[in-house]
Amino acid sequence: MNVNQTKSDQLSPHRVYFTEFDRVTYSQVAWTPSDVEKIKRDLNRKLKLLILTKGHVVIAASHLLESELAREVILPYPELISNQIVIPALRDDFSSCEAFLNSKKDSAPSGEAELYEGSQQHEVAQIIDSAGRTVSWSPSQTSRWFQNRLISDLKDENSLISCHLHNKGLSVPEKIFSELDSTSLFSRGLVYKATQQYDNLTLRETINIYADFLYYLSGARAVNSEGVLPQDNIIDFSISDLQGNRCPLSENEIFFKIFIATVKAATSTHFPTDLLDALTIPDAILLHEITSGDDFIKKYNEIQKKTKDALEISDPDRLVLIMQELNMFERDLHHQFTAAIDSELPVRIRQMRVSQLSSLIHALGNLIILPYSALSSMKGVVVSGLRLLKRDALASDIENRVGKGLSVLKQYAGGTFNGEKPVLLRFIDELKSQYIKKLSD
Repeated sequence: MNVNQTKSDQLSPHRVYFTEFDRVTYSQVAWTPSDVEKIKRDLNRKLKLLILTKGHVVIAASHLLESELAREVILPYPELISNQIVIPALRDDFSSCEAFLNSKKDSAPSGEAELYEGSQQHEVAQIIDSAGRTVSWSPSQTSRWFQNRLISDLKDENSLISCHLHNKGLSVPEKIFSELDSTSLFSRGLVYKATQQYDNLTLRETINIYADFLYYLSGARAVNSEGVLPQDNIIDFSISDLQGNRCPLSENEIFFKIFIATVKAATSTHFPTDLLDALTIPDAILLHEITSGDDFIKKYNEIQKKTKDALEISDPDRLVLIMQELNMFERDLHHQFTAAIDSELPVRIRQMRVSQLSSLIHALGNLIILPYSALSSMKGVVVSGLRLLKRDALASDIENRVGKGLSVLKQYAGGTFNGEKPVLLRFIDELKSQYIKKLSD
């Protein structure tokens, strides 16, 4: 294994598999320039939110190399890769991204090979190999799971896709099973080809959409990065479309609809709705470094995992939640975030009081030293005056006492006063502080 490659269990457990740079998602439609700009804005928003709330964002190396959108979003910020926020997922039969790139250029069909030719593709591969870290995955094991799960779900009368087809008065033709089971090199292309022979558009689209979802899910499983809600995190036109409406939860809605709403209700604080647009990717990277060191990412994600673990979920892999299960998850997650914020409030309130007391002391000091414009604090006035009178010993004693007093004040502010360390609430402070800074720039 290359020195920059790692196994998935060596990464932060709080990671997510991001698939929306896959060009297949966008290549089915002729987009207008305004459509492309909207897609890029949405991609930037989603990526910034994941940077803020996840330890790693795992992206298939092929998506980073072949997608023009990926290169436009990622390439200007190589620190995403060098800081190991974005972790490319690289097939385990290649020791470097450059080797994978060259293989694609030499052996892929002509149309696909062209996607890997160009200076930008080479630049991305060089950044990954020289400064990044990749996570390895097995193509054969991933393909086998994808094939087995799709065939199993199509045969299972109680599966999500079978129930949806049944509600539409449709069923899976028997012939399709032999076609899907006839190859050891399973792919989405094989599924698309197998469904093309059927005239019913709803049947074709339903199976193809579900195959897309399972394809991405197989990639997420290969690097153990499914996330809490893979069915909405993994792809935008997710499995929830099969249920007749949009999924009530996503990373964005968990963050704003539940977490931020809970903070606002508990603290009566205002929170800007245009946050993700105001912050740049470098801002998000800076906040990521702060929040990962302050345990926010760990606590934020463990609350979600704990809530999901308590649910009874029909899916044997506990990955795909049906609508009723999603509604229960949303309800329980709101309770868990409320409890977490409530447990942090006593400490946070005490810290705010200490901070206000400290501000008052400084304000009083400023009032006293108004005639002495060259000095900046009450301590400075006293100590400097004593030093002018050659009373150095007394000056040093006063300076030490003031210093110790400030140290005790800081310890007092950071102590645990019958509550938890305000990890979640401190994150909100950092976020709002960065937002205000952006407005004043």
